[in-house]
Amino acid sequence: MSVLPPPPPPGWYPDPTPAPSYRWWSGGSWTGYTWPSGAQAATASHAGGVQEAVAAFVSTRRTKWLGRWGGWLIVAGSAAVWLWLFGLSFLFSALSPHAHDGSPAVLSPYLLVTGSATAAAAIFYTMAYKLRPADRLSVPRLVTVALLGGAVATLLVLPFEGLIDIAAGGSSLHPSLAVLASAGLVEELAKMLCAVLLCLRLPVKNARIGLFVGGAVGLGFSVIENLGYLQHAFALGQADGAGLGLFLTTTAARQLSGPFLHPVFSALLGAAVFGAARGGRFRITLGVVAAYLGVAAAHGLFDALQWTATVRALGPASGILVVLLSLVFAAASGLTWLYVVRRVRSREAAAAAA
Repeated sequence: MSVLPPPPPPGWYPDPTPAPSYRWWSGGSWTGYTWPSGAQAATASHAGGVQEAVAAFVSTRRTKWLGRWGGWLIVAGSAAVWLWLFGLSFLFSALSPHAHDGSPAVLSPYLLVTGSATAAAAIFYTMAYKLRPADRLSVPRLVTVALLGGAVATLLVLPFEGLIDIAAGGSSLHPSLAVLASAGLVEELAKMLCAVLLCLRLPVKNARIGLFVGGAVGLGFSVIENLGYLQHAFALGQADGAGLGLFLTTTAARQLSGPFLHPVFSALLGAAVFGAARGGRFRITLGVVAAYLGVAAAHGLFDALQWTATVRALGPASGILVVLLSLVFAAASGLTWLYVVRRVRSREAAAAAA
């Protein structure tokens, strides 16, 4: 990872485009606000070499790590791992005289890790790449929030959901509708508590930072949760001879729903919680409570609908219905996330203009 030069302070600097005007530099990126050159000529006359410093900073930032397409490179690398392992499996099956003796297949730990973490790692890389110096949020801190926050949130959720499931008469193989419906309330509260505790000393607390921090906790939580789902699916499949098939279908479903729903839900709630902070202190406002209830309701509704589609005797159609539900919720949560991001950007631009 390259060491970045310090960015120039916010101000009006010569526009990097050929147009004869000055553009507002926010301290981390160019904004859409420009002024005619004559209006700010006196104020910006000292900016001689600042344009070159800004250009060098932006150029260095865009070339760090794996580049802007690093997330796709992570996905491609994971696909290569799967092709390599399955290729070796088929080769050994063809060479071994006892390949079909009825013994259970061995699940490579690489399949578990890549099956649970590929999409999450790709999204996390893209998030970290978009951090700006003005955010005052370092990549190591974001990694800590994802790993530690996701792990601690999982440990907090397990006993509470276990007690709810026992009280409602559920089991590990057949969870109750009560524990699925309340999952949003329990899991979103646990994730946000971890995010807040790990970010008490952050110098910048606003809605943009909340999107990053909440998304990081959600990604860490989804990776650990997906590992449990994949192990459980493979164990069940071994009992009826469909171990690998059930593992593959579960992997596809979790890669679609887990990384896109958990981080989006947590990012939306994080934007509300961090956006309500004033003077570096977190506050519980009506907006925060409304955001929490809305995100928890969407989370619980998704889990309950998936449970309903699975337990009904729909045969092969149940899997198709679950995938369709995942697509609908991923699209709806993604559109909501885009709306919140646009609101955050417009407020930043208004503050810079003011």
